Amino acid sequence: MLRVARPVADRGVGEASVVEALPDAVVALSHLLTHLGDPVTLLLLVTAGYLLADHLDVPSTRMATALALALGALALTLALKHGFALPRPPDAGTDGFGFPSGHAIGATVVYGGLARLVAPDDRRATGVAAALVVLVAASRVLIGVHYLVDVIVGVAVGVGYLAVAFRLGPGWGAEDVSTAAAARTFALAVGLGLVAVGVTVVVDTVVAVAAAAGGWIGWRVVAERVTETAGTTRQLVASVVVLPAVGFVATLVAEGDVSLAVAAVLAGSVVALVVVAPGLWVRGARTRPP
Repeated sequence: MLRVARPVADRGVGEASVVEALPDAVVALSHLLTHLGDPVTLLLLVTAGYLLADHLDVPSTRMATALALALGALALTLALKHGFALPRPPDAGTDGFGFPSGHAIGATVVYGGLARLVAPDDRRATGVAAALVVLVAASRVLIGVHYLVDVIVGVAVGVGYLAVAFRLGPGWGAEDVSTAAAARTFALAVGLGLVAVGVTVVVDTVVAVAAAAGGWIGWRVVAERVTETAGTTRQLVASVVVLPAVGFVATLVAEGDVSLAVAAVLAGSVVALVVVAPGLWVRGARTRPP
């Protein structure tokens, strides 16, 4: 059932007047920076990282966990947005609910998660991730599509989700991320997707749970093959072919040009294909050294 935004008092704290006084160049730059937190951008980033993990010298289990984190962040965002059903600022110029900021949640989870998974001991990586989160969160306010409280809560939710996901999944101090830990992170994303569907059944929420389920099933099928073999040129070519398909399907679903059932099948199938792709071409692959 489609939920309607609830009429509530203005959540603003005077940020609108500040934004109106900004130079056009700052607002234009913010419109560019905000794309760093777009759901499609974030999903493509972690998908590329997972598909190219061997060639980036990053364990596949870590990038699989990053993909699962991104899917969980999407589901959590939808559950909260539809649950609160609070409107965006007047004249936002975009559809959808405003609280909390999905861009802030997604940027916090993806950039923060990648910093922890890829470079856990590198403070510079953590600093870069934090800077990206701040830029994305600020851009949402500066272009007028969110109140300040929306992005602050969004970042807080993202941090909280990361804490829970790492606690249930790989753990904060883990030297290695096991296949089971990645599977638990996918399972958490499925659970959050079910919560979102429980809040409301719309294309976005059904897609979220279908995508998470596709990732979880795909990982359970192919995890051992992915982690026991090293990358080959054939795997690289196949992965590069899969990536544009992901972008096309994600854009198609995001634009709402397909029915609920078709969107669910597409999302689940494509994410499953992404996850299993590195393990499909294992013939002739090199076994990983112990």
